[in-house]
Parts: sequence; structure tokens; C-alpha cells
Amino acid sequence: MDESGNSGKNLAHPQQPVFTLAALPVAESAWIGLESGFQALIEKYFPAARPDAFEVHANELVNPRGFFRAFPVKHRMGFFVEALQLLENRKLQVIQRSILKERYLTWLKNTFGPDVLINPHLAAFPLVAHVVNDYLKSLNGSPLGIFISDENRDIMFDVEKTHQILRDTPGRLHLGQIIEKGFFIDSRKSLLLQMADLCAYACRRMEEKRFGFAIKPFETPVLEALQPLLYRGVEATGDVLVWLESEQKRSGQGPKPRGR
Repeated sequence: MDESGNSGKNLAHPQQPVFTLAALPVAESAWIGLESGFQALIEKYFPAARPDAFEVHANELVNPRGFFRAFPVKHRMGFFVEALQLLENRKLQVIQRSILKERYLTWLKNTFGPDVLINPHLAAFPLVAHVVNDYLKSLNGSPLGIFISDENRDIMFDVEKTHQILRDTPGRLHLGQIIEKGFFIDSRKSLLLQMADLCAYACRRMEEKRFGFAIKPFETPVLEALQPLLYRGVEATGDVLVWLESEQKRSGQGPKPRGR
């Protein structure tokens, strides 16, 4: 899992109107082959010598900084497109949930009052996790899965808590296919998290375009390469909203009585 458009609890960030959480389910049998394929793609487009701290970041491909500034935009976008095609060739899919922050802020105010702000990651996580759980159940043998996410110290504790609650929650939101507690690791140490970052960025830009925000013309091939990867699951949106409200009330941060 990785996110894009993270501005924390600043839900009025003018440059990041949409938050996206994306999951890239990879079977353990496919893991090493995918790593090797992505490493070969890096060698093809960005041959040595690369910096010691080299990492593929979608935002730096689109808005180049440091090392990536030496490569023209067509070259960088060619890499981005081929990385997504690598996933398609291996028949992998992407599960994502994007949240329009302005609309989400309105829901928060109407539900909890003006003083309660919840990071959109915590709203997107149960939506994505539920679809991933259903996706795993639909596969042959109903395999189990573990969530591995990029480090984000702002939400790590709350996501782990949510993860455990949903594993213990009966009913539609129960994460019966997900084992362990979920892991947050430094994306510099994981090629697959770097691929998830590319997916999350592409999903966010796709949704921003859908909501009427401008995208850069050279991003169009990236959005086209994303389309075959998208998995359209059935979200338990209503159940998640009810669950979020009940959890906030239980934590003492639910709606406050209004004075006359």
C-alpha cells in the first residue's frame, strides 16, 4: 500500500485536492520476479551511477528534482508507462480509493462538528482493505495476505489500531483474509513499495482529472497505462462511514451537543 496527495489534516491544501490510497496485491510466488523486472527497468532508463539513496518516486518523475532533472520528460514518462505495463504483463491489479478533501471536510463538519479532523488515510484504509479482503477471497485457494505500507509516522499507530479492530470486527468489514498487524517500512528498501507509489500517484491524477482538475498533457500516457490495472471492487462505503462515526463517538470525539 502507498498513498498520494497526503497533506495530513490540512484538507484545504490548494495543490493537493485529492487523497489516494492504493494497494498492489502481489502473490509471494510473483514477488521476486516482479522485483527483478522493475530493477531491470531502472537499469534500462537510469543506468549507474545512481545516487546511493536512489529511489523511484512518482512525484519526482513528474516534477523532477535532483538526479531525475538530468532526464527529459519523455524519458521519465516512458519509464513510468513501462513500469505500469510491467504490472499489466504480470496480470496484476491495483485497488484504490480516492477522497476529494473538500467533500470529505464537509462530511466531517456535518457529522462531528467543526473541531474534529480525521486524516483521510484513516477513512480510505478500511475502504481499500475491505476490497482487498474480498479480492483475496475471490482467488483460487482464497489466499491470505499481509499489508506492507510505506512509512508514515503520522498515521502508523492509528492504522495499526484500525487494522486490528477490523480483524476482530464481525460482519461485512471483517478482514478475514488479512493476517498479522500490517507493516510500515522505508520505501527506499522496497522496490514493490516504489511500484505502489507509481500506482497511487497515477490513481490520484486520474481522479483529479475526473473531478475537473487540470493534468499535464505528458501525464496522459500514464493514465492510459493505468486503466487495465484497475480492479473495480464493491466498496462497503456506507458501512465504513457508520463504523467511522461509531469509533469517533467511542473515542469521545463524536458530535458535541449544540448550545441554544
